[in-house]
Amino acid sequence: MLIVAIHDIATSTLDEVEWLLERLDAVGTERRVLKVVPADAAGGDEAPLVDLVRREARNGSEVVLHGWSHRAAGPLRGSLPDRLRARLFAGDTAELLSVPEDEVARRVAAGRDWLTSHGLAASGFCPPGWLATRGLPAVLRDAGFRYLVTLRGLRDLRRHRTITLPPRGYMGAGATQERLVRVGDTVLSQPLRALLRAPAHRFFIHPHGARSSPACARVLLAIARLAREHRSITYADLLDG
Repeated sequence: MLIVAIHDIATSTLDEVEWLLERLDAVGTERRVLKVVPADAAGGDEAPLVDLVRREARNGSEVVLHGWSHRAAGPLRGSLPDRLRARLFAGDTAELLSVPEDEVARRVAAGRDWLTSHGLAASGFCPPGWLATRGLPAVLRDAGFRYLVTLRGLRDLRRHRTITLPPRGYMGAGATQERLVRVGDTVLSQPLRALLRAPAHRFFIHPHGARSSPACARVLLAIARLAREHRSITYADLLDG
């Protein structure tokens, strides 16, 4: 099985997102996970973003709420390893590692309400950069979410279990970060996937600079090769199965 998640789907990234969707269509990966960021659409021209997400949902893709603004709003909180990872890979995007717990709950609720107002729903949540303070799972349970996407895999909030899914992908960042991601895939993700017999191949793709990036091209080629033998599914499919 093959899970492909497109991150940072927002009004500002729609051109690159459409390009990625076309590339995935071409290799037969028609069902994907859409990680939606509402804030830069809220109060503006929401129609293009809403139309794209509705179209994808009708075709079997899954909507995941990806924070509210995808932007840090203050000093980083949380554990030292999380703060180091944020500085190395997340830049200014570690939104839910930068706000107090009550603000985390407010942003989760705002994102859920935005989706609902447009006839959309998400049972899953992925914090920007896979980074958040420890209280996020409780906030998500209270808000009715089914699962949390982490760097490690999928945290089932109802059954209190974690499905390990080592990730591969494209960060949409600088060349140094992309090299680090590629090294991590080679020395960590792929061996772990084989050792733990992960139930699916998991890819993430960020839209920023995707069209012209050799790193993104490599990831799309890897997806195309796997798509010949593996059917594309969503996170909800994996939990249901």
